[in-house]
Amino acid sequence: MKRIKGLISFALVICFILVTSPITNAQDYGAYLESMLGFMTEMYYEGLTDEEALTVALKGMFSQLDDYSVYYNKEETKIFLDSLNNSYEGIGATLETGDDGIIVVDIFEDSPAEKSGLRKGDIIVEVDGRSVVGMDASTAAALIRGEAGTEVRLTIIRDGFKTDLSIIRGTVINKTVTYRIDGRIGYISISSFDNGTSREFNEAIKEINKAGIKKIILDLRGNPGGYVDEAVAVARKLIPKGIITTLVFKSEKYEDQVYYSNGNNPSYLVAVLVDEKTASASEILAGAIEDSGAGFLIGQNTFGKGVFQSIFSILTPEAYNKYNQLYGGKYVTNIEWMTYHGVIPEEDEIIGSVKLTTGYYLTPKGRSINGIGLKPSLTEPNPTYPGGIDLSKVVPVKENQELNSYNNDVLNAEKILKAAGYLDTEADRLFDDKTLEAVKKYQASNNIAVTGIIDTATKDKLNQTLSELRKSNDRQYAKAMEALSLFSD
Repeated sequence: MKRIKGLISFALVICFILVTSPITNAQDYGAYLESMLGFMTEMYYEGLTDEEALTVALKGMFSQLDDYSVYYNKEETKIFLDSLNNSYEGIGATLETGDDGIIVVDIFEDSPAEKSGLRKGDIIVEVDGRSVVGMDASTAAALIRGEAGTEVRLTIIRDGFKTDLSIIRGTVINKTVTYRIDGRIGYISISSFDNGTSREFNEAIKEINKAGIKKIILDLRGNPGGYVDEAVAVARKLIPKGIITTLVFKSEKYEDQVYYSNGNNPSYLVAVLVDEKTASASEILAGAIEDSGAGFLIGQNTFGKGVFQSIFSILTPEAYNKYNQLYGGKYVTNIEWMTYHGVIPEEDEIIGSVKLTTGYYLTPKGRSINGIGLKPSLTEPNPTYPGGIDLSKVVPVKENQELNSYNNDVLNAEKILKAAGYLDTEADRLFDDKTLEAVKKYQASNNIAVTGIIDTATKDKLNQTLSELRKSNDRQYAKAMEALSLFSD
């Protein structure tokens, strides 16, 4: 019988790419494993401490279970948890493991990474002279992050050429929700489900409600997942009364968890943009919207990560032996000692943590999507990125701008100019001489007085160009606008 309810501190649904291979049953292997660790420590030519040998063994043990289970030491645990918070100290880049190094998949706006010139698509091969080729992204992130004000030197490969970048670390604010109002349609993009995402979403939906808007484009493209509770909180704002998702645990120690919506929010019609990287918690949200009838999916088939992970703090061998002798229990996690014996291990009695796949989830209609994903009602090709610009993240220019201005309006104007082919340098928020020349070329091409100033006429034309670029380069977004316009407000 399932005995423990609400035991796990939090459940995670995150997409990581690791090597997979089955592992054999390890019952009664204590003495054998102890001897194997001793053999490794004694024979490995570079030398290993007992703790290093144990870390190697734990990493190998859990990484072989599936694509998502992994052991973290204490430093890596902090990095991992920080990555799911709204702020941390580092450079402000999203990283992914690649064959040739660590791939930069996103750069946060106004971050140290952006200011230094690091770009999306760069491949990091060294961190402070240490090679990260063959290293997983979380380990590389631990090397890159550090105290604000300190320097980290990255060796990157860009366009086939190797170069060095020095970045001064800072406090990074990781906003996961962006929104705008396009006529009578609200647009909300969620990049991941971090701690605080639902709070950001509430701010967005509040503004949309103020405008009396009932039709929403919810952009979950590229969203790898995150906290289940955060995705559920967003779902409760969007879907009618009923089931959001069900978490089914493998262990009989845990009760399955069913999440519900009370349906006490305004009714919306939601077009959900999805792609092959829409995974995990974002699939929970998309599946709930689809199954509840609150909306429909547009884009490409989603990733199909229908399992979830839980994270457990792991005791040191010394703490394990200590509590075993005191209470007779053979538990390796702090949560088990807290539950069964009321013991709260000390901080120095924790060696690290394990993120472990502990079950699978179901959509409101009882569908399991693991390895299958969600198929959109309307299939459209993925967007293109003219000039390397993700047009979905560009906001219309609001105010007139001139030389030496430094703000987000300049950034958005530069992105439009770059996407349209008038700017050949990075958008950086600074209205400098290169921005001035790009504005002049744009004005000349569009029969606007060539002043180099983003005046009202230039601003309005830039925003029109942005709309045209979106229609021609982002057919998923264009289809969502078209489909929603068929319904009355």
